[in-house]
Amino acid sequence: MQDDETPLGLDELYATGAEVRDGHAKANAIMGSTLAIVSLISSFVLIWMIKRSHISFKSTYHRILLGMTIADIIYSLSLAHFNMMAPSEDDYFVWNASGNQLTCNVQGFLTATGATSGLLYNCSLNLYSLAVVKNRKSDEYIRKKIEPFLHGVPIVYALALTITLLIGKNTNDSGGGSCYAPEYRPPHCIGYKDGEVRDGFTIPCGRGHDGFVLFYYLSGFITAFVVPIVVGVSLGMIYKVVRMQENVIGGYGESNFSRSIAQRTTAADDDNANNNNEEDEEAPSSWREKFSWCKRCKRSSTSSNSRAVMDRATAYSVAYFLAWSFFIIGSCLTLVGVEWPTTLWYLATIFNPLQGFFNFCIFMYPKVNKAKSRGGDETTWLEAFGKAFWSRGRNPNTGTR
Repeated sequence: MQDDETPLGLDELYATGAEVRDGHAKANAIMGSTLAIVSLISSFVLIWMIKRSHISFKSTYHRILLGMTIADIIYSLSLAHFNMMAPSEDDYFVWNASGNQLTCNVQGFLTATGATSGLLYNCSLNLYSLAVVKNRKSDEYIRKKIEPFLHGVPIVYALALTITLLIGKNTNDSGGGSCYAPEYRPPHCIGYKDGEVRDGFTIPCGRGHDGFVLFYYLSGFITAFVVPIVVGVSLGMIYKVVRMQENVIGGYGESNFSRSIAQRTTAADDDNANNNNEEDEEAPSSWREKFSWCKRCKRSSTSSNSRAVMDRATAYSVAYFLAWSFFIIGSCLTLVGVEWPTTLWYLATIFNPLQGFFNFCIFMYPKVNKAKSRGGDETTWLEAFGKAFWSRGRNPNTGTR
């Protein structure tokens, strides 16, 4: 409530708003939308590469990656609008605002749906990796018993949250040109009570108070606490299991370890190991060469597959933290009523839209590295990238590429 303050005159209002609009706000809008387009293109290319590969969407890993990539496409679309979706009546302080409340609702729906489902899909990917490495579940078991929840929770939760916000008319311009669920308190609402509409404007002041509470305390809790905890704890458990396997191999002997494993595994588990190789045949060598913490450990095929899964999960987790850490810090500051520092705002603007690009790089890295190692010194990194880009991977039926 800001009804105890004196309303700003129109001249003062527009002069103050212009300073914000033409300064950092404009730079953030252009930068964020441009990077979102980069991420959008990366995500579409990633889906195309998975679809044309020999394995396509037959593996659980590829299907989870598909869900995470679609979520990023939705989120990137919501950011790649250069503020054009923001209500035009806010154009005195929002650069390039050209829309209305309807376009704001659409953009807010895409933002909340893409961001929430994408964050939860990061959890799904790590939980899937944990099931493969720690519980040694077969791909068939995961597909039937676990995978429905790995897709269902992100999708159902995201849609339930965003539909609730829309029904409650809680989607508003954040003040920076993006719409989600803040309370509508632009500068022209200073001195006006909730529900009042200033002359020359159409959107009620204080609109979305219930949505503000719902979004920041529910979605904010999941973003700032639950997702990082699940990602971090699951990754730690995966790392612990892999190190235990490698320690056993080092002290017990690879052949004895392999016989011991064979006695305790089922045929389905053996199929799962094969499926892991099919999902990304370059992963065991390429990821291990660059990101292994135990390069001199002796490894059976089971241990190598486990480490490949762990390194892949680590890479996607790093991408998640890199894309969302600054935004999470800013959300926590918002929850306690503190404004975002300008530096933090720029960091969030730069890294937050790029998770789709990061995911594409992670998917491509082992393929490019393998193509480079096969080609030797005569093959440039650009040539290796081209070969990896057009490669369909190993055919699981014939063993050829």
